[in-house]
Formats: sequence, structure tokens, C-alpha cells
Amino acid sequence: MTAPEAAGPVGLPAADAADTPAARAGALRRNAIGVPGMIFMVVAATAPLTALSSNISLSLGFGTGASTVLLLVLVGLVLAVFAAGYVVLSRYVTSAGAYQAFVEFGLGRRAGAATAFVATLAYTIAAAGMVAATGYFAALTWSPLTGADVPWWAFAAVALVVTYGLGVRGVEIAQHVTTGISVLQFAIIGALAVAILVGNPGGWSVPVLSPTAAFGPGLAMTLVFCLLCFGGFEATAAYGEEARAPRRSIAVATYAALGILVVVFALGTWTLAAAFDDVRAVAAEDPGALVVTAADRYLGGWSGPVLSGLVTISFLAAAVAFHNLASRYLFALGRSGLLPRSLAAVHHRHDTPFVGCRTQAVVAMLLLVPFAVVGADPIVNLFPALSGITSLALVAMMIGCCVSLIVAALRGRVGETRWATVVAPGVAGAVLAAVLVLIVGHYAEVTGSDALVVALMPLSLVVVAAYGVVAATLSRKDES
Repeated sequence: MTAPEAAGPVGLPAADAADTPAARAGALRRNAIGVPGMIFMVVAATAPLTALSSNISLSLGFGTGASTVLLLVLVGLVLAVFAAGYVVLSRYVTSAGAYQAFVEFGLGRRAGAATAFVATLAYTIAAAGMVAATGYFAALTWSPLTGADVPWWAFAAVALVVTYGLGVRGVEIAQHVTTGISVLQFAIIGALAVAILVGNPGGWSVPVLSPTAAFGPGLAMTLVFCLLCFGGFEATAAYGEEARAPRRSIAVATYAALGILVVVFALGTWTLAAAFDDVRAVAAEDPGALVVTAADRYLGGWSGPVLSGLVTISFLAAAVAFHNLASRYLFALGRSGLLPRSLAAVHHRHDTPFVGCRTQAVVAMLLLVPFAVVGADPIVNLFPALSGITSLALVAMMIGCCVSLIVAALRGRVGETRWATVVAPGVAGAVLAAVLVLIVGHYAEVTGSDALVVALMPLSLVVVAAYGVVAATLSRKDES
């Protein structure tokens, strides 16, 4: 049995997709993005340089230390196993709301709707957080260069306008922006690795592959931070409707992006571990300064301003990537009738989900305005909540995809190999479920905050998932 042609809106058979009212109402531009663009939209969402400056540095200081390298590789292997089933699902359903369609394929409309609302919330707040971080680091970069103090929210407002503009213009432009920014990040990480190899070759002997240290204290924090390094994983399938030869493009882009990220993060983390005699002590003292400290020591004083600027634009690229994911989920929800159908409208010239882009930008502004008004620090006060919600949402959605594929396979709805449809999603789902338990059990450690409001924010995921189930139930009654 062979896979059918890629489906249209939210899991409909391909033969019927073109005839649905939703499809006639508007469609995203076909053939707008190829494999390289899809790869770098995934890379942009992870923002490698910023992850090394935040998540990875925290893991080096408070997690498993240098053994973070080993856990990054292991997480990459788990995601490679997950990708076997993920790619199978992409052959049967193609939708801008990828995880929604994947979960709906095997578990039904209600489960798919719950997934869609969880994804929309997670990606919307992630995009807002990246906009805030762009403004924060832009202000830090601007002040030493000009001597003028400009509030972070002013730069964030500019970043939000740029993000919205690129979203409306479409992935044809956005992919080039994110590709250029990603290449710059690779270049500085590579330059730092070479400089440390030359300046401190003995540092590379640090035992980064020690299983004893990897599975010791700090395991939960490190696993979560490693998983967040691959947070843009869904982007390949989310652009399926706009991709050239989507079946092949999604498969190639998924594995290529995963491979690139594993290499970049493993190399970057090992580079930081090799830069210092006791990386745990240096990272624990000031995690945010670890990358800059290493660069100053091995590349010279010129690297500080350059790194600061690169961190700023890498956050901007991540904002663009998450904005595009959120706007496509809003588009998919409007098209399926779970949110106002006006969200399914596409731009008359660019064929982009411009109403979704506008909605996401407005929500992001509403999220950020209170922080600007009270003068709160967006990194200290906003990011703890974002890391917890995003990690929970991503893991839960991936588990849903695994269960969906297994159920579909047992019902005879897919004809791929047993490995790809049952074994791989079973193994990946079990590991991801264990990670989910670790996140919940060590939530204060993961977020770096024991504030009650941060601890309660994950309930928002439960609320929107329940709303999705109710909305799907009511819409089905309206159709009958």
C-alpha cells in the first residue's frame, strides 16, 4: 500500500481538498519555499547562538556540565527516531497546522483541535518573547556604541513591525533573511571553535561523553534545555502547503535540519567546555556572559560588540520563525471553522495568512505592553514563564503525534513499515513521556522561578486544549 497524495486542509484526502469550501476561500502560495528555506526556518527558530548563550550555558553551569554534549546527541537521536513517524504522517496529511493535522489523522477532530490551540498559544507567546529579547539585546548593543540609552521596548516595537512585515510578505523573503542570519551564527561559532582549538588544544580532552556525569544531578534541566534547542522542529511540515514537492521536501528538510542542529549544538557546547579549565564554575557565575567571555579570551575584544549584534538579530530570526508558525496555525484554525473564518483569508498579492499575521502581532503587543509599562525586565520576568510553557507544549504535541500514528497504523490507515509506524513512534513517545514527567516534576528548576504565577501558567495549556475540544464538538454539531 502506498501513501496517498499529500492532503489538503487538515487531513482531507488530496482528491477532495481542492473542492472544499475552505480551499476555495483561499490558499497559501504554492512552491514558495524549497528544502534550504525550510531547513533554515527550523534553524532560525532555535537561534543557535542565543541558545548557547542561555539554555546551554545554564546547563553547563547548573545541569550536567560538559556532559550536556552527550545529552544533546542523545536527544538528537530520539528526535531522529521521532522523525521516522513524523515523515510518514507528512505523506498522508499536509497542513499549515502540521501537528494539528498529524494528531487529528489518528485521534480525531477533537484531539486535533486541542493540539491546534496548544500550538497557537505556545508559538504566539514564543514569538512575543523573541521580539522582547530582540529589543532587550538591541538596547544593550546600541548603548555602548552610541552612548544613548534607548528603552528595550522601542527596539522591540521595531522588531515587531519587521516581523509582521516579513510575515505578510511571505516565506519567499523570510527564508532568505533567516538563512543569512543562520549562516552568520554558524560562522561565529565555527570561528570560536577554531580559535579555541588553536589556543587551548588540551581543553578538548574534557570528558563530554561520560554517561556517569550525563545521568547524574541536573539531568532534568539539561534534558529540557536540550529539547528546547530543537524547538522549531515542526516548521518543515508547517510549510508543506507552500513547499515545492512537499513529500520529498519535508522528509529531506526534517533530517537535514536535525543533523545540522545536532552538529552545531554539540560542537558549540564542546567548544565552550574546552574554553575553560572549569566551565561549570565560570558558567555558574554568569551564564549569560559565558559565550562573550570565551570570545573575548580567544577571538579578541572586537568580538564582544559583534556577538551582541549577532545575538540580537538571531532573536529577530527566531521571532520571524515563530510568528510564521503562529500565523499559520491561526490560518488553519480559521479554515477549519474553529476560529473566525476571516483568519483563513490570504493576502491578495502574496498569498500569505495576513489576517493571522496581524492577529499574532496584536496579541504579541498586548503581551509586551504590561512589561514595558511597569518597567519589568523582559528576560528576567518573561522568559521563565515562556521556557516552561513552550517545553510542555512541544513535548505534549510530539507525544500526541506518536500516539496518533500508532493508532492509525493499528487501524490499517497507513501502509508504511512497522518500524516507522509503530516501533519508532512507540519508542520516541515513551522517551518524550518520560521527559514530560521530568519537566512537571522539576518545573521550578526548569523555569528558574518558584513564583506562583509562573507555576500556574501551564494551566493555560489545559484551558486552551479544553476550549479546542469544545469548539470542535460545537462545530461538528453545526455541520450536522
